[in-house]
Amino acid sequence: MTDRLGGYWLGARLDGGGQVVVREAYDDSGTRHALGVPCVPDADARARLAAAAEAAGQVRSLSVARLTAACLDTDPPYLVSEYIEGPTLRQVVRRHGPYAGDDLYRLAAATATALAAVHEAGATHGALTPDKVVLGAEGPRLVGLGLSGDGGGPAADVHAWGRLLVFAAYGPDERLPGVRSDGPSNGAERSGGPPNGAERSDGLLRGVQSDGGERFDRPLRGLVAAALHRDPDRRPSARQLLMSLLDAPQSQQGRLLPPEPVDDPPLGARAEAVHARLSPAEQALVPDVFLRLVGVDAEGADTVVSAGLDELVAGRDDDETAAIERVLAAYREAGLVEEPPRIAHAALLRAWPRLREWLDGERAGLAVHRELARAARQWEAGGRPEARLLQGEPLDRALAWAAGGRRRLTLSAGEQTFLDEALAHARRRARERARKRRTAVAGLLSVALVAVLLALWQRGAADGRLAETMSRVAASRAESLRVADPVTAWRLALAAWRLAPTPEARRALTAYDPAVAVFADPHAGPRALHAITADGATLAALDEGTLRLYDLATGRTLATAPGPAQSVRAMAWAPDNRTLALVGVDRSYLYDLRTGVMGRPFGRGLGAPGEQSAWFSPGGRLLFAAARQSGERWAWDLRARRAAYVGEYAVIGPGDRLALVFDGKRSQLRRGGRATPAPWLERMPWEYTTFAPDGVRVAIAEETGIQIYGLDGVPTHNSRYRPSPGRLRFSWDGRLLISTDSDRVRVWRLDHGTRIADRRVPASADRPAEAAVSADGRWLRVLAGRGIVLTIDLAAPAAPARPDAWVCERYGPLSPAEWRRHLPEVPYRETC
Repeated sequence: MTDRLGGYWLGARLDGGGQVVVREAYDDSGTRHALGVPCVPDADARARLAAAAEAAGQVRSLSVARLTAACLDTDPPYLVSEYIEGPTLRQVVRRHGPYAGDDLYRLAAATATALAAVHEAGATHGALTPDKVVLGAEGPRLVGLGLSGDGGGPAADVHAWGRLLVFAAYGPDERLPGVRSDGPSNGAERSGGPPNGAERSDGLLRGVQSDGGERFDRPLRGLVAAALHRDPDRRPSARQLLMSLLDAPQSQQGRLLPPEPVDDPPLGARAEAVHARLSPAEQALVPDVFLRLVGVDAEGADTVVSAGLDELVAGRDDDETAAIERVLAAYREAGLVEEPPRIAHAALLRAWPRLREWLDGERAGLAVHRELARAARQWEAGGRPEARLLQGEPLDRALAWAAGGRRRLTLSAGEQTFLDEALAHARRRARERARKRRTAVAGLLSVALVAVLLALWQRGAADGRLAETMSRVAASRAESLRVADPVTAWRLALAAWRLAPTPEARRALTAYDPAVAVFADPHAGPRALHAITADGATLAALDEGTLRLYDLATGRTLATAPGPAQSVRAMAWAPDNRTLALVGVDRSYLYDLRTGVMGRPFGRGLGAPGEQSAWFSPGGRLLFAAARQSGERWAWDLRARRAAYVGEYAVIGPGDRLALVFDGKRSQLRRGGRATPAPWLERMPWEYTTFAPDGVRVAIAEETGIQIYGLDGVPTHNSRYRPSPGRLRFSWDGRLLISTDSDRVRVWRLDHGTRIADRRVPASADRPAEAAVSADGRWLRVLAGRGIVLTIDLAAPAAPARPDAWVCERYGPLSPAEWRRHLPEVPYRETC
């Protein structure tokens, strides 16, 4: 089977083998489905399948997985149905043992309800086995409808229901007294008679009748025995079974739920979970790894391709090579990458929103990059001969792609060196051609005319192709700078446009970027710590024992002071935007911006190395600190001067008046000294939970997306916000929801649910980015890696009519020093 059928991308096989192949599948939107390919050896079988599918499409029941599409004119034909998350009945019995008592009644009632709905719609299941009942979070669901033709009619389904109950009560048939197993017990029933012959059916019936109440009480034993009757005409209908079961009080005791939480995440959630466990440095390499495992087929569609490890690490240093190996190992352990490196299931290309986003930005250039990467490897392996450098059209394509056609895919050091050498070679060839032209002209014209022509050549008139090439290079360098330094990127894009109005320069100059300003800590070292105030006005920076405070609007240094004597692990600003907490190795400190005084040590510190963080409660009374790797975590009450929430995971609400305490099924909402049970928090991640300013809502970043809940656990929004990164915060007025992870910030407007900003930020080595909204709500300041603070315009202004004039007016040109740093190959020229 191919990686795709129609508009569906295929994942893992769901069935245990047999004539009907069922696969996990995802459509182009990333929605999860179950896709079945039945066996249709001839026209009669295809006709039976068409009739069964038509009838199955009429079934409307919450107890049956809905058939969503029937594609019968394709080769092969296939059916698409709703995907139900959860284990099958066979898996549950194998892992946890047989059912008994009320649970058997609940299973019997749920499956009889499903069969009655199927039969009343004029359909039959035809292959009801323990593999076709999934115990989902809402109870048992019947799956696989429409895949087995007529399957022998309703009487065969009822017989299969009886066998299903026997399996649930005893496990494999051989455990039932008086029954000898002489074949598999989970084959699909194809006729009105019982499977494996009348003798086996009679044996099952005798075993049930001799049960003696061990598993079945008398009423249920009678229903199962009736369903297993040898004569199909004497079996009850599914509706009769259901009515009899509803008369039993045991069937009314709620739904039958799985014995353990459902752990059946979609491919995208699995991939995102792996991504979240990686370090920021490893996360930064994930786009490169996965995009190099995607190609373009003959029809221009995405496809998965293999790549040797040597291809993925070519030109990388030892640290990056080791990080890529760790990335591959993590995704291989999750079953998402195979060996040699290859995406295990093409469905991941649509199921994982993060990968889909990367592909959308890179798709047009994937083929160009593969050509460039292959040429770079051959050049390196051959000893770097000039003859293997790209020239002419291939070089132009590679430069155009590197300049403006890539977003997430970065050039390895080897690929960048190869491209630089090819460009230098092209420049040498251009100079040589120009020299030969000058020599030829000198032999024919006067010295004065030669001087005029030489001056024209020096101004670029002699070789426009060289100017275009350098324009593309400048545009490429502008794009590579944009994430960390949008201002220099605009200036460099303007320089590219002035060199030559190439398409790459135009794209770089007109690219949409909500980031309009940048501040970089000029003293930031590899161990520097940074923290930004809640209003985004002030940045604190601590490096080499010196604390510096900056005004982010002007870049001015507000204060400089010595830091604590001991090493500081984390910093955080209080909600008053004037008090800075510094968490040391064993004690903590408070610095007052107004007085410039560092307070006396108090409380605790963070002794464990690794990713550490600190934060205040919304009212400023509590200081929290945590170390991710070691699990160390504490809270300190600054007024009472003692520890708080000892041994608990708490998220504090506005004014410190209420708190959510996460403790599995014993989770609580605490308010005013009273505790209210909040079991809905059982599976929620406390570290990705935040209160809204109104104190009646919380936002939680779950694996399936960000949801906003009332304090009773009921969602307040109809849909989730995706994708779902880590740290969340609301704007001060509650109108905006901001999410940050190690290398990206996203902003949603909650009144209409739209995403108004989505931008990469420089990756941080050991902590997620921090976001703060200005007091007027216009600007979002994002503290990212290396002490870089980006200012994002939340008003989303319209694109300027003349981007070149706009850049000149707002940012000005590159200075001569900046030009020499970013474009050393080209003489400086005025651009504004």
